[in-house]
Amino acid sequence: MEKIQLWTKPIEPNGSWAFVVFNSALAMPSIVTVKLSDLGMLNPVGYNVTEVFDGVVLGTKKPSDELKVSVNPTGVFFGKAVVLS
Repeated sequence: MEKIQLWTKPIEPNGSWAFVVFNSALAMPSIVTVKLSDLGMLNPVGYNVTEVFDGVVLGTKKPSDELKVSVNPTGVFFGKAVVLS
């Protein structure tokens, strides 16, 4: 069974995304690295990326940039990528 699952959903404003990284492992936190383009985020200007639960700003990212997050066992990382214009 895959221990890491990635989910995305388009949100407003148009071109923005919500995304979740779910770690179904029972023992150890996981470090997950993913390119925004692999999540379907293709705006060449980029996105302002924020962790939703705590409001931590992760910065401006382009589609080719990698996002590295730590996800606790049976936990989630919940992010928001607001499109730049």
